[in-house]
Amino acid sequence: MSLKKVTKDYHGFSGALDRIISGLSFGYLGGKVRFRALNDINLECKPGEILGIIGRNGAGKSTLLKVITGVSGYDSGSIEVSGKVRSILELGVGFNPELSGEENVFYNGLVWGYSTTEIYPVMEKVFDFAGLQDFRNTPIKNYSSGMIMRLGFALATATAPEVLVVDEALAVGDASFQQKCIQRFYDFQKLGTTTIIVSHDLTLLSQLCSRIIVMEKGSIIYDGDSITAVRKYMLTIAGDSNEGKTDFAIGNRLQKLDWKLVRSGVENPTLFFVGDEVSLQVDFILRETLPQITVGFHLEDASGLKVFGTSSFHLGNFLHDLEPGVVHSVVFHFPLNIGVGKYSLGLSLHKGDSHVTDCYYWGEGLFSFEVERIQVPKFIGMSYLPVRMEYTAE
Repeated sequence: MSLKKVTKDYHGFSGALDRIISGLSFGYLGGKVRFRALNDINLECKPGEILGIIGRNGAGKSTLLKVITGVSGYDSGSIEVSGKVRSILELGVGFNPELSGEENVFYNGLVWGYSTTEIYPVMEKVFDFAGLQDFRNTPIKNYSSGMIMRLGFALATATAPEVLVVDEALAVGDASFQQKCIQRFYDFQKLGTTTIIVSHDLTLLSQLCSRIIVMEKGSIIYDGDSITAVRKYMLTIAGDSNEGKTDFAIGNRLQKLDWKLVRSGVENPTLFFVGDEVSLQVDFILRETLPQITVGFHLEDASGLKVFGTSSFHLGNFLHDLEPGVVHSVVFHFPLNIGVGKYSLGLSLHKGDSHVTDCYYWGEGLFSFEVERIQVPKFIGMSYLPVRMEYTAE
């Protein structure tokens, strides 16, 4: 699949008169308001690739999927797709509530392009995958919303297309069914299907996709590995609250910022051991008095997953009316009860519960370190829990 310089504008009206003029002129006049939803999009996808797309609401993600699938047109550029494209834009759309599950699968299967001879073998696969064999003759109106979504996903992915487009359809059913959906994506990957997924579940996309693009205001601002993409996205969110500031790294609110991770008096060692007692000290100087500030940190593993994070706000320490020109110190004490592996440290200073509104500083991957196991029993997983065992026999 290849997109070259794809651009799309949405047209609107400045008022009632503008709408009337557009109607009377059959669209030749009027429609003065234009919004550029996609701006010069260039994208190449290889067979067997699972591509993630992230961005804020209104960034152009769903519009991009619509032009790829042909649901919506575009104004300029070119799109080349080899093979059949199947889209999961809204699960359950097209189902007739008065018909049974089996009847809906039959008629919607024909819409998907299955022949009448193919639809019956596919139907068995659909109900087996969705776990709805007992409800195949039940009217759809008696299905729960989760059952409808499971049936819609199972039908859309009953056979492997050349290109599969998924828009916010990963939160389907319970945890076990979500794992079945993820495994289906991997199975399609082995068959050469190009899968494009839009989701706000950054953790899931980081696990599923080796490549993620970040969209902002209709443009692709990053295209590359998943870890860097998620960090770019978080910085984009944080940067929006600092619009107009000359230096986001510190910002106009902060004069100075220092930090250190300490273990047994040693600052910023690159090797830690499971269970080490550590302290994270964050020192900062303000340029002006702030009514409230939150200091937080998080730890990421090598795949970009946040294994832990907290803040002064979440811990119930509300920092109000801090004076400028003096050094303020916040120290977090915690045991490093995380699994063996490589990690990185991130910091944030912002207002309130989240960095999305007023963010004064956001830093990702500031310090990398490794954790090994030496004095604790062997365990598996991302965290270490001190476990005591008792045994009795009577």
